[in-house]
Amino acid sequence: MAKEKVDIYEKFGDFLLNLIQLIVGGIILASVIADKSINQTVLYISAFLIVALLLTVALVLYKLSNKKKG
Repeated sequence: MAKEKVDIYEKFGDFLLNLIQLIVGGIILASVIADKSINQTVLYISAFLIVALLLTVALVLYKLSNKKKG
């Protein structure tokens, strides 16, 4: 029974991609049921910036993971 080595970069990249899905879903849910006190422009801009940052980090981690495999 061969043990497969766990690649931490790939796993953390997967985690960040799941986190992006939760952020996007949360923003959609917040915009649907939000009261008027939440500024939607700030909500969308902050969500976009967070998603872009996390996506960049996830892609860098996947690239590092592929370098280690190759």
